[in-house]
Amino acid sequence: MTAVLTVLNLLSAAACLGTGTVKALALRHQRDWTLGLTASMVTCGGTIYLIATPAVYQITGSLLGSPNIGGLIIPALTLVCMGHAHALSQLWQPDRREPAALRRTATRWVPLYAGAIIAMSVLYALADLGPAAPLRFASVYAHAPEVRALHVIYWIALLATIAVIVREFLTLSLPGRPDLRANLRKVIGWFALALVADVLHVALAAVALFGSITGPHRLEGLEQIAWLGPTAGCVCANIALASLVLRSRQAERRDLRTLKALHDLVVRPGADHDPSGPKVVLEPRWSWWPGFDTGADLNSLMAEIHDGAGRLSPWWHRLPSMAVQKLAAETAPAHDIAETSTPVSGGQLSEGSSTLGTSWDLPAAQAAAVLLFAAQARADSAPPLPAALRLPRLPGSDVPESADRQHLVSVAKHLNVPVVLEAVDLARASHDAATA
Repeated sequence: MTAVLTVLNLLSAAACLGTGTVKALALRHQRDWTLGLTASMVTCGGTIYLIATPAVYQITGSLLGSPNIGGLIIPALTLVCMGHAHALSQLWQPDRREPAALRRTATRWVPLYAGAIIAMSVLYALADLGPAAPLRFASVYAHAPEVRALHVIYWIALLATIAVIVREFLTLSLPGRPDLRANLRKVIGWFALALVADVLHVALAAVALFGSITGPHRLEGLEQIAWLGPTAGCVCANIALASLVLRSRQAERRDLRTLKALHDLVVRPGADHDPSGPKVVLEPRWSWWPGFDTGADLNSLMAEIHDGAGRLSPWWHRLPSMAVQKLAAETAPAHDIAETSTPVSGGQLSEGSSTLGTSWDLPAAQAAAVLLFAAQARADSAPPLPAALRLPRLPGSDVPESADRQHLVSVAKHLNVPVVLEAVDLARASHDAATA
């Protein structure tokens, strides 16, 4: 059994520490509480499995001068990990991640985690302990009341945490993002299996502890078998995290392809090589490792789009936005917007068969029309518009930062919608007639 536990724990530790390293590296480009907590949680989990490896368990005890110190470190770190998971379950919900809501949660739950760990440490220090085989601490010292109390406190805190995390999962709400909600629910299924494995571990460990009170070491083997529960939970949790990463990368690559048309429209080809022309602050950044750092690629492309759109501001006309609103009111949405693969660039309109539909977004359509008009005007070397005709800002520019990517993708999807194209044509005709 020792050899099996050694292999399983080392594999689990490698999986968790590897995932934690990848998440930590991703923090260089994306400063986000959720990502940071995920990196910390899986790194902490990797440390648990490393210490639970029999040889490392014994080495840790020798180094710290307490043979069974792993029996305290492992449950303490497990509670720390569960605290991370608790925080993540709340941060995943936009309506629950407000500072006030997070403070209330911390006020209620930090005392439980800290109190349980402190109480366990005190009980461990008070117990009269000798050496014990790795992962057999509870059953070997089941006769010691301090050891029994230590584990009961740990199990109560662990089960309470699991209960609240399950409750958060069941009430998961992501307003306006049905796609992300569906993805998260699939991931949460794997996390739920990991929590079930932890509950199974608690049940078997409790049987091993209380079944050993009446006889010496009666159920030591069961305590080691119980450790297979967290190992299975590690597999489920890593599948969940890997699934979340893959789904996120897939969505980022899809949005990169969609935003390319908008980028080509607002960034004048060759402008960064023309010393006399306007320059874009950031050049599109593409990773040396294609498909891995898509988040950084996406952020760079979005920065380019914002800068390029800003350089079109001298030609932001009010007419396209007004025309879109008027035409949209006269058109009954009947079909989904179908994306076209023909790019829009250099002020030239591509032909597409996209139609108005349930994906219609008025501010995005208005922004698309304004940018199309402005790109055409710049391509025609038209003079800047008078202040009275110029929009002070693009429609939809007041969206929160968290919705910026979704808004830009929507703008890009509306570039070839017939209503938008017709609005641009009407605006050009009206403008040309007024200036003739």
